[in-house]
Amino acid sequence: MDISDGTPQARAAARAEELLRRVANQHAAAQPELAALILEHLRGALPEFFADEDVAYDMAAAVEGNVRRVHQLLSHASSGMPSEALPTEAADLLQSTIQHGIPLISLLDAYRSAQGIAADWWRDKLDHTAPPRVSALAAKTLSQLIVSYIDAAAGDIRSSYQAERQLHENSIEGRRAHIIRKLLAGEPLDPLAAARTLDHPLAGRHLGAVVWRTDDEALDEELAVTVQELAATLPGIRTLTNSARHRVYVWLSTTGRLDPKPLHRARTRPGVQVAISSVHSGVEGFVQAHLEAVQTAAVARRDATSAGDMVAVFEDFELVTLLSRAPDARDRLVRRVLGPLAVDSPDARRARETLQVFLDSGSNSTRAARRLGVHRNTVLYRLAAIEKTIGVEVTGPVTTARRLEIELALRIVAQLGPIDG
Repeated sequence: MDISDGTPQARAAARAEELLRRVANQHAAAQPELAALILEHLRGALPEFFADEDVAYDMAAAVEGNVRRVHQLLSHASSGMPSEALPTEAADLLQSTIQHGIPLISLLDAYRSAQGIAADWWRDKLDHTAPPRVSALAAKTLSQLIVSYIDAAAGDIRSSYQAERQLHENSIEGRRAHIIRKLLAGEPLDPLAAARTLDHPLAGRHLGAVVWRTDDEALDEELAVTVQELAATLPGIRTLTNSARHRVYVWLSTTGRLDPKPLHRARTRPGVQVAISSVHSGVEGFVQAHLEAVQTAAVARRDATSAGDMVAVFEDFELVTLLSRAPDARDRLVRRVLGPLAVDSPDARRARETLQVFLDSGSNSTRAARRLGVHRNTVLYRLAAIEKTIGVEVTGPVTTARRLEIELALRIVAQLGPIDG
């Protein structure tokens, strides 16, 4: 719209839309801040979405996706612009909501809560030095765009929820998923009847797994192939799966011996990642194996390089998994032990790599130099700088407790990423 043409009202509306577009562009990089505010509120208001690691992950992804959609609306602000379609992450959250028995009203409440927080946040970013009439129209247009988007989202969610839930409950997979959900929730069930319905040895030994896509270009069929390959690695195994969008929960079970070591050495397919639990027995073990696999997947997802193309194994992630539930305590430990070496910088990354390789080499600088492909004197020089930085003589006698702290801090940063400086 040309602001030089039309009535004064039309010119003011055009200036208001221009103001919205400018504000959206100015604050594009701050979208993670808004997503974090929304998630912080939802954790307190709707805890049912955060009791399970994977549902919490889907909620975070859906919030980030919807924040991006709203930003797109504002950056192309126009009174005649139609509402944007929901992001694919919202469909993932819908599937998780249904599969975990979370009621529709909770999902709608999440969207309505996010609507108010987003409107307030963007309204606060408006340029209040603009003429009052333009500011008022910009605030009104802002509210209309966000409300229109959320209204459209709520309508899509209502219709999709009912259709997906009916399809889910009427299918064999849906009935099995219902039994699995009740087992995981600890609801009273006849274990023999549940085992017959699932056609799975609940009284046996279980290894849980989560298989998910790490690449948007990977096909969902790759997940099914990966599950087949996992089962083929362990002879005599019965497989039970519960699928969600872009990931599969798996139980590999047997009434005989279950040795998971072959999976510890397995590599994953391109674009697919796998996390596995330790081995547990009985119905309680069925639940524990799932929880461990989900916890391991949650840590591995935060840093795709932590497992690379190898299966992520619970025992390798257990300490970090425990600490990831107390982020403040975790970050305090990392800052205290590693100090400036914990931040995201080339020098800090090189220092962490040198220290990790040195410790993995039995504190032998010659072996560490060979593994790093540098001269031994280079390793000694780096270690001297590290000792000066963290205040610990790593090349000399180190107490078991102190070494454990250093190794744990290095593992936390490797698997969860550097901390803010």
